[in-house]
Amino acid sequence: MTAEQRRDWRNLPLEHWNTATVHAMVIELNAEKFAVEKYVPLRGWGFEQGAVKRALSEYGAQPLRETIERAFVEYRPTREYPQLTAGFLIAYMLPRIMPQVLANRQRQERAEQAVVNGGMTADEIADFL
Repeated sequence: MTAEQRRDWRNLPLEHWNTATVHAMVIELNAEKFAVEKYVPLRGWGFEQGAVKRALSEYGAQPLRETIERAFVEYRPTREYPQLTAGFLIAYMLPRIMPQVLANRQRQERAEQAVVNGGMTADEIADFL
């Protein structure tokens, strides 16, 4: 797989995501949503790459992608902070957003499992809700 293919985050299957993919996503979303022409990483590229790699290892690509998408919806740029960096997102926004993403994912899995198993009991429905 080429480096260019790794940066095509919209089309790359999640099992092939790496730090370059996540950075490409963050850079492109900054350009699209906030008109940022030059991305400046928080505390340097090494810090951000390490933070992204740890987040990918700990949570996986799908939950991290959902967290990034939600963070870009919530973030409001200011004059002092005109962009949302991957480092800031992971260090300060991920601890708040990721539990919500994981809880939603767990609810969806339980609902799918209930459908596969042929329905839920009243207690299971109460626990689900």
